[in-house]
Amino acid sequence: MRTIYLATSVLLALLAISFPLAGLAYSVSPPSLFSLYEGLASSLFWFSLVGLAFLFPLRYVASFFGRYIKTARGLGVFVSYMSLHLVLYGLILEGIVAYSFKTPSVVSQAYLLFESIPLYPVSTISILSGFAFNPTIELFIPPVYVLALSFYTMSLSFVIGVLVLTNVMKVVEIGKACGTAFRSRSLIVMPALGVIGGAACCLSLPVLIALAAPTTALISDNPAIFYVAYFVFPIATAIGLKYNMDSTIRIASKVSKIVISKNFLDGKTETSLRKIGT
Repeated sequence: MRTIYLATSVLLALLAISFPLAGLAYSVSPPSLFSLYEGLASSLFWFSLVGLAFLFPLRYVASFFGRYIKTARGLGVFVSYMSLHLVLYGLILEGIVAYSFKTPSVVSQAYLLFESIPLYPVSTISILSGFAFNPTIELFIPPVYVLALSFYTMSLSFVIGVLVLTNVMKVVEIGKACGTAFRSRSLIVMPALGVIGGAACCLSLPVLIALAAPTTALISDNPAIFYVAYFVFPIATAIGLKYNMDSTIRIASKVSKIVISKNFLDGKTETSLRKIGT
């Protein structure tokens, strides 16, 4: 308990520091110093929020993640989904940047660029906007594509990747338990659909937009679709996967009790089966 209190205090302190640090960025020069201060402020802001999320509403998810990521299957699921998420939302952010500045991305060679854009006038809103977009890590891929990554994108990708991994691996555990005790694995249908639905909700619209970005952004008169895809979809997906994980754990607990009570151990110890529900 004391450790959690200490970690919470540190994260809240870092979160508080990020705001004046971002404000300080607007008073320094040259531009490279702005990028340095803004980048440090954004990293502290998102590190704090992600840390607090895994300390409180997602604490139980963090414990599952620590167990699953050690396996080859778990590592593969996590890296694959997070990579896909970063690529698609990197294209979405580039669409927003292209629309805002009306500059088409014509790329002659591949290169990497770190960039921060000052947002005036300086206010709480502009600082929060800076946390959402600055700094931008841009990867130019010939002939036209650019992946623009922000700390917001990377933070949400990590959170969603963790939730996808824990959901998938828990469903696999339920499936194995059902295979031991029942002829039908119908109990895993709902949690499995929840995982699929959550991931599809997050990726379907970005896939369509990414096919045309940044050209779509340049010819569109309504950039709202890009902002919805960038802000609303990842957050909604994370919330949906969190609640799906809650229901999956309840199902796992029931399956574990049924398996043990019917004595369908099939060579496994009772202790190992109880892990399904924890």
